[in-house]
Amino acid sequence: MDQQTAFRRAEKQYKVRDGLLDLSTVIDLSVTSHTEGVHELCLTYELCSPSALPFQLFTRTRPRAFTIDGHPGLIIIPNPFTDEAQRWLARKCLCDCTRPPNRTNLDPFFELPSTSLFTLASEANDTTRPQCLIDSRILSDSFDSTVTKPKDTFYSQSASPQALLDRLRWCTLGWQYNWTSKLYDLGVSEFDPELNELMQAIAVAITNPTRAAANYCSDNTYDGTQYESHAGIINYYDERATMAGHVDKTEENMDAPLISFNIGLDCVYLIGGTTRDTVPTPVLLRSGDVLAMCGESRLAYHGVPKILANTSPAYLTDLDAGNNDVPGEDLFLLGLK
Repeated sequence: MDQQTAFRRAEKQYKVRDGLLDLSTVIDLSVTSHTEGVHELCLTYELCSPSALPFQLFTRTRPRAFTIDGHPGLIIIPNPFTDEAQRWLARKCLCDCTRPPNRTNLDPFFELPSTSLFTLASEANDTTRPQCLIDSRILSDSFDSTVTKPKDTFYSQSASPQALLDRLRWCTLGWQYNWTSKLYDLGVSEFDPELNELMQAIAVAITNPTRAAANYCSDNTYDGTQYESHAGIINYYDERATMAGHVDKTEENMDAPLISFNIGLDCVYLIGGTTRDTVPTPVLLRSGDVLAMCGESRLAYHGVPKILANTSPAYLTDLDAGNNDVPGEDLFLLGLK
């Protein structure tokens, strides 16, 4: 007898090698909005770019948005961003947000510098500069004895920025998440104010959306003007990475929507119900797509069983892209291909 849950069976279905992957049952909102069970929403409020930014974040003030039967409160906005905005977001997530005092999965094991790993790795290509190695904490007094030492000897020796980038999996913003206790109990860093304004703009736009069906009642009644970003987790995925099905339930305000966006490679995203026994719906998220879990779907199981190789858009991977962007730290495009 099969003892696996419906969510686990779906994860295994999409974890197969690329040549065996069947995407025929995966909802792709970028190519069709007429899939059975998919309904277009009308955003009641405009999606407005923060005035502090010197460029336009969004291509439209009222982009298309969708919800899916069986997932009340789920709202998906297929890529509302300009190309420049996606490059800006990539730069934020790769370069700015990985600096201390934000924590990454590497912090317990290495003495990470204030300069981002992406900047250091790009500088390593310049043969006129001295080679940089980052010291391990494990054999020093700075190692936290309550942290389990990895069996992999990689973590007990100095490593190059490039080698560390290959093992970067996440960083936390604002309230620092403890992956052991599953609580936000590791202190607080300032949440990036520009990212907070972006999240607030999305929260306002998805408040009380409507659709043509006469019997439809909005599943997101949360007042987006009250939205404030207290905590965020940025996950970094290579082509082999996955995110196991889980529920986010340790946030202080469980009424506020859980807002995510995808930058870079496409992925298969599973959205289920409040138990693992609910058969999840597979959705293809492309670069720039925004997904908000509101109302009942706020406590739904969700995960990413598959990253699709070679799917990043050219405006993120082309080294000549962004030459006319606003001045800022050069975007090191490692990992987006």
